[in-house]
Amino acid sequence: MQAAESKIRAFQAIFVLVICTEYWTKALSRWADLDAADGAALAVATLLGAAALSGRRRRTVFAGFAALQAWYVWTNFPLTGNHRYLELFFAALFAFLDVEKEEERRLLLRSLRWTVIVVLFYSGLQKLAHGYYLEGQFLAYSLWRETFRAALAPLLSSEEIGRLTSYSGAVGDGPYLVSSPAFLVVSNAVWLLEMTLAPLLFFRTTRQVAWIAACAFLVATQLVAREFLFGIEFGSALLLCARTDIIRRAIWPVAVFLGLLVLMRLGVLPAVTFH
Repeated sequence: MQAAESKIRAFQAIFVLVICTEYWTKALSRWADLDAADGAALAVATLLGAAALSGRRRRTVFAGFAALQAWYVWTNFPLTGNHRYLELFFAALFAFLDVEKEEERRLLLRSLRWTVIVVLFYSGLQKLAHGYYLEGQFLAYSLWRETFRAALAPLLSSEEIGRLTSYSGAVGDGPYLVSSPAFLVVSNAVWLLEMTLAPLLFFRTTRQVAWIAACAFLVATQLVAREFLFGIEFGSALLLCARTDIIRRAIWPVAVFLGLLVLMRLGVLPAVTFH
């Protein structure tokens, strides 16, 4: 199997595992209140996942995933998570392009890499355009979440952390402005790194360093944000930029980690906050 085909198939496997895990963990978190539509979506995701991993009629299966994610986006709009749109796009690419044909396989790998670059750069651009990272407002507002507070509180004085955590998020609360230089450096480093690393992924001479740095940055942010499923998905997409077929070796560690998340939702393992 060619390296490009091996990379794509490995990413497809991780992609399927992430989507199935997402439907299961969300369903288990509110099992008693699960309605018929969500129950049907869970069943469809599970059946599609089993079919995808069996290796048969994969493009048809991914067309099914695209339809499922389109349903989810439509049903939950405007509260749909951003990564659901990304999953819809990935699934559509897998359904439209045939990995077994050399020209389409090359186009598919390039499309996946370009998507990573665009998403990473645009994420930083949006943060810059809206301006809520420039003076630390977004991260200051996020201190109500325990994981953000644990990571960022050491960067603030006791007076400032006390003021910011006293706000309830109600209209008129604030200001969520921060004077701590260290806090402001961290806040601005987020969009700066996203907009810097993205173009570095484009050039072959800098791609190797860029994808490693981007993965390290992603791990750091996800330890705080705890969006583990998106983090695994996007991190795996970053691995497509590696020279070697490292993503294939990531399948089993990812599968084990996702299994642990499901066991947490089942109550078999101690709960850890993740989204």
